[in-house]
Amino acid sequence: MNDYLQNSTLRTLLKTLNIPVPVPPLLKRNLGAYTDDELSGKKVVVAGKENEFLHELQHAFHPLVNAATIYDEKIDGLVVSCVGMQTIEDLEDLYTTVKNTVAKIAANGRVVMVTRSDDNTALSYAVQKSVDGFSRALSKEIGGKKGVTVNLLKITNTQVSVTAVANAAFFFLSDKSSFITGQVVELGNAYGTSFPSPAKLLQDKTAIVTGGARGIGAAAARVLAREGAKVIIIDVPSSKEDAQKLAQEIGADVLLEDITDAKATEDIQRYVINNYKGLDILVNNAGITRDKTIAKMNIDQWRGVLNVNLKAVINLTETFIRKGFNEHAKVVSLSSISGIAGNVGQTNYSLTKAGVIGFTKAVASGNNKIFANAVAPGFIETKMTENLPFFVKEGGRRLSTLKQGGLPEDVAELIGFLASPLSDGINGECVRVCGGSMIGA
Repeated sequence: MNDYLQNSTLRTLLKTLNIPVPVPPLLKRNLGAYTDDELSGKKVVVAGKENEFLHELQHAFHPLVNAATIYDEKIDGLVVSCVGMQTIEDLEDLYTTVKNTVAKIAANGRVVMVTRSDDNTALSYAVQKSVDGFSRALSKEIGGKKGVTVNLLKITNTQVSVTAVANAAFFFLSDKSSFITGQVVELGNAYGTSFPSPAKLLQDKTAIVTGGARGIGAAAARVLAREGAKVIIIDVPSSKEDAQKLAQEIGADVLLEDITDAKATEDIQRYVINNYKGLDILVNNAGITRDKTIAKMNIDQWRGVLNVNLKAVINLTETFIRKGFNEHAKVVSLSSISGIAGNVGQTNYSLTKAGVIGFTKAVASGNNKIFANAVAPGFIETKMTENLPFFVKEGGRRLSTLKQGGLPEDVAELIGFLASPLSDGINGECVRVCGGSMIGA
């Protein structure tokens, strides 16, 4: 589906005539495989509160980026450490760093902020928490015209390493995160696997993608395969042609199963155990909508959505928790901003997507051998959204910081990140990929 405001001729005409239409910025996306020099061409400033943490963070980034200073005329990225800020006066370091650099950030630039509450006093907690609001406001202030994104990494466990912070920031500084902005992502997991380089992050990993024949699922399967994983596409028998075509493209396996069938869950588990050493990545992507207001919704519409979107997610995940997951497996489940904010005519859908977030947090806190995170897409340009009424579509696109819809690939890149060692510090989180949507913000 094409967004007419991405047409270069129309964009030029609207700007020339000064017509007050929210013309979206053109986003720079990198959909290729991760490489060792992913960020090497980017001029990135790492600044903030002067202390040991800042020095360690600068050291961690030194080999990854083209190190810059606040005195450079143009920069591509800014990492601001607020770690160690404990008083209201300390926040002037934040003010000074951002004020001196914000006008220098190039189009499609990236801002990543880092906080950590080292002192349990009310004042220190308030100071660190205040940066949440600052980062969200800054994302709306500077992102709309040039496609600049602002995200915050919030360290909630003092045992989380600087390397884990740098690895997460690596993704949010890259052009694989161009539709993610205004997010506060907690890093509370101190465990981290070691990996030699960003290249082939998922080499020798086995991954399942449910609903993987089309749309976001297909895009996710491509990303996982691109990074070296052996992908098993699971979809309903009616999707056989699409699934097999994709499998040929990326060298994947196909299992045609209805995941709402209890027998299907056992079949999938048996297939993985018999053919592979175990499962490293489970992407719970399959989902359906049956939209009606609660007064008009029949019981089949209610049950159908709950069975696919929530019950099957829980059953498949818990089946592999009992037997089949390799140690430190990654579970990535698809939620939605409807699960965060709700939506008219989607009580069934919103319920399931909120349930996915709850299940994700429970799995993450209840099993130290598994990482579990959720992804909440906003308005994504898919076949599902193509048939929406014009004004509903326009609302979904324009009511966001970046003033446009995302692509399935934007969601897939976040899934790939959460499935990789780059995200080892992140566990039990729900990250929105919504362009800074005002819905539920």
